[in-house]
Amino acid sequence: MNPERAFLDCDNQMPLRPGVRESILEGLDSYANPMSRSRRGNLSRTRLEHARSVLARALGAHPSEVVFVSSGSEANTWAIERVVMEGGRPPVAILVSPLEHVSVLTAAGSRSRQEGIPLIRLPIDPKGVVDLEQLDQMVAKTPGLVSVQWANPEMGLVQPISEIGNIVRKHGGLLHVDFIAAETMVPVRFFDLPIDLLTVSSARWGGPPGVAALVIRRGVRIKAMMGGGSQEEGRRGGSQPVFLAESWACAIMHWESHRTEERHRLELLSARVEGFVSCLEGVNVVGQGSERIPGLVSLLAKGIDGQAALSRLDRAGVEVGTGSSCSADSLKVSHVLSELGIPVVLAQGSVVLSMGWGTHASEIDLFCQHFPEVLADLRELAPALKLSGRV
Repeated sequence: MNPERAFLDCDNQMPLRPGVRESILEGLDSYANPMSRSRRGNLSRTRLEHARSVLARALGAHPSEVVFVSSGSEANTWAIERVVMEGGRPPVAILVSPLEHVSVLTAAGSRSRQEGIPLIRLPIDPKGVVDLEQLDQMVAKTPGLVSVQWANPEMGLVQPISEIGNIVRKHGGLLHVDFIAAETMVPVRFFDLPIDLLTVSSARWGGPPGVAALVIRRGVRIKAMMGGGSQEEGRRGGSQPVFLAESWACAIMHWESHRTEERHRLELLSARVEGFVSCLEGVNVVGQGSERIPGLVSLLAKGIDGQAALSRLDRAGVEVGTGSSCSADSLKVSHVLSELGIPVVLAQGSVVLSMGWGTHASEIDLFCQHFPEVLADLRELAPALKLSGRV
């Protein structure tokens, strides 16, 4: 840990857990194609299937339901674009929350246009939670494919997934859930949940980037995302990332041994941040009062620009995020904040702190030390910028 720097942008990439780097290097040295029938190939296949079993156990799923892919975005796209209903029919409609990850929104729009499937926006209440009564009415009329994030990675808002799934299943629809933001914070047992497709990612667990998975309930039909061979039971062609999957399993096993203490520490750190900013004028916590996952605090600061705050904090040794990590390069206001009805002038002041398994209290101290200075400097600069016509 570097006491002079704070890494509070774990939503973009969680630091690797202990043992993961060593597992990656060891896997690279002993790599062989798991599809090969040689001795080394058989050993590689055994390692891959062990990693699959570790992930399945953590999710309460059967190993045969776990399909390795390259990223959460790929898993989301595959689930939305290729799943079919009973009899191989396309969904009669695609229903998505407006707060979804851009990969879900893009895939839903693409399939809607290509196949002429109605795309329906799920109703949310003022806090961003799916309106269950309206959902029931909508799915009763169009029992299609529903996609909802378990927890939003920008504000941490938790959706009532079991209730949503029961409604969807009652009317004969399918439910896809992006579980990435919640996967280390919310206990899950896929066997017992009314979920048909579940997206998870190694990076959020503190495993290596470049590997994720789509969990597909047995009996749910989905067309192959990628041809090329019989890998992943013919559902996704291409060489399987044995060393990445194995390193992900290493991260999961470390998490399993520390999950309770990690959650407790993140709850305390989140409360500390929120208590501190409550004393700052013109700074609010997004979603305060709603059920949220610990370790993620989304702030709105009046009179500043979030990108400018990010740069100033970075120079002070504090790394944070602003808005959605997948839209940071666009310099546009986050669609999540827009959908919640937050005015643009306020949404521009978004500062997001996302903490991870290794976040220490000293890192929060560093943020608390420098954030008031950044606020004061940027607010003092704002009037001059308006007069110059640059704002």
